[in-house]
Amino acid sequence: MSHLRRLLLTVLAALVAAVGLLVLPATPASAHAQVISSNPTDGQRIETSPRELLVTLSEPARLPSIVVSLVGPNGLVTSLGAAAEKSRDGAGHQVVSVPVTAELPTGLYRLSFTATSAFDGHETVSQLVFGVRTDVAAPIGTEGAISTNTLQDGVRGVVQGVLLFASGIAFGFLVLAAVARGRGRVAAGIAGVAGVVAAVCSGLIWHEGNGLLVAVAGVLGAGALTVLARRGPDRGRARTWATVVALVVAVGPLALVGHVASEGGLFLLAAVLHVVTTAAWMGTLVGAAVLTRGCPGDERLPILRRTSIVGGSTFLVAIVSGLLMSQSVVPSVGGLVGSAYGWGLLVKLVLLIPVLLLALVARERLRSGRTTSVAVEAALLVSVALVGVFVVAQPPPVAARFQPTPTWVADSGTISDTADDLLVSTQIDPNTPGQRFLVIRVDNTRRPAPAPITGVVASLGDTADVAMTRGDDGLWTASVSVPQSGPVLVHVAVTRPDMPVAVVSTSWTVAPRPGTQSGGPTLTPFVASAIGGLVVSWLLLLLLENTVGRRRRGPAPSDEVPEDEAANDEAAKDEAVENELSQPASV
Repeated sequence: MSHLRRLLLTVLAALVAAVGLLVLPATPASAHAQVISSNPTDGQRIETSPRELLVTLSEPARLPSIVVSLVGPNGLVTSLGAAAEKSRDGAGHQVVSVPVTAELPTGLYRLSFTATSAFDGHETVSQLVFGVRTDVAAPIGTEGAISTNTLQDGVRGVVQGVLLFASGIAFGFLVLAAVARGRGRVAAGIAGVAGVVAAVCSGLIWHEGNGLLVAVAGVLGAGALTVLARRGPDRGRARTWATVVALVVAVGPLALVGHVASEGGLFLLAAVLHVVTTAAWMGTLVGAAVLTRGCPGDERLPILRRTSIVGGSTFLVAIVSGLLMSQSVVPSVGGLVGSAYGWGLLVKLVLLIPVLLLALVARERLRSGRTTSVAVEAALLVSVALVGVFVVAQPPPVAARFQPTPTWVADSGTISDTADDLLVSTQIDPNTPGQRFLVIRVDNTRRPAPAPITGVVASLGDTADVAMTRGDDGLWTASVSVPQSGPVLVHVAVTRPDMPVAVVSTSWTVAPRPGTQSGGPTLTPFVASAIGGLVVSWLLLLLLENTVGRRRRGPAPSDEVPEDEAANDEAAKDEAVENELSQPASV
């Protein structure tokens, strides 16, 4: 199998895996234990004092770290119990219960929920407002959007960034040392030691959850890179693979404290690939920029060719995996342009454009035997990595207002359907999630009516049946809990004496709460287009380079012998035979 064919198959396999990740259902972002839903909800009016406050978190939090503050019309509410995990929802998210031990008087209440992530140790403050027998003018709409980065969090982020940079640079110098006459091994050793120190500091600062694993793996991986740097240059494959494994061990576990850590599975694999390939790509470019400075062209050429091989093997994986993680973490276009996290991603993408353009220019010059400087390319890629360190420290945009704008249209007025000889009209009022009223009107289409209506029972979705009460206006009403916006089935059963029960099921569409689900379209189609365009462009580039390379090398040497040369050979053979026959036979 040719080298080009192997590359094509590898890229196609990566594309299939990327499409598979894109079609997976998106889950709320992780790495910051943020409130993604609550009961009471943000902006909800409730008619009775709650017995408990329920919050659902984007990822597990350390229970001892949870601090709940509730301020009402009479000041700070002190009748709150200790927070405890109550259950896990269908998606595996932690549901925390905070008991309310005394009656809450009428008024507005502001809840502040502070939690520290069990995955990465980041502390996040989520806030919401609800009313007890009081309307809420406008919800806060910032659930989970505030991250309290303490000095400890900042220092830990810096040392983990140093671990990533140092390990990548050590890898780059080691990979290039084999073609740079051993130069760069000292720099690789220094970078490896810096990585070990950074890993130790990270473990001392934070060793809970995955922090200890990150520290231990960092010491082992960066230490292995340091040991490899002390040995002489080796062009063997075993040495190369040992260097790759050391880099994976050193920086791969950093994905466990990233924004998709709690999602696991393929998204976690994408995060590991992103961290490792980014470190390798950046470190090799930095090593090439240092080693080629001031050296003659014949020495620069093998270094740049090795750099081109590493860059060509890592850049596509790094960019595609980053796009996949962005699609998982950022729910909508509004979340991308309306949050510090999203703007950080946009800056990374803008910085990557000149990096790729410079890489194309350098690749073309190398094909013709010319060299170029990669210092600007290396500086830009280091800037991309620095922005990535900043992004990791920001809370993902999972607030309710950043959720994608629904493609469905909410119902207004009433929806009518028939059951036997009855016309059943359904309405939810007000038509938003929360504790609402289900209103049913039943009219008999036959005159005279065969029997009076004696009862109406209704339910939403899979919830239990609720007996409805008839008012003086002839409407049947019941208080129901509407869990979320979107279509929901309303089942209605009407009873009449000496007649079968009339049953009707109506689809009712609930509108989002004000200030929620206003993030615009989802990022999935944009990410899919970007990945497809990037992969197709790279495939076309490979095919073009292969075609141009064949033309430059010219036609392959032919095995056919020209006719005049063949004739001369035949004549020479005939003459040799005649001479042999003319010689006397030996006795």
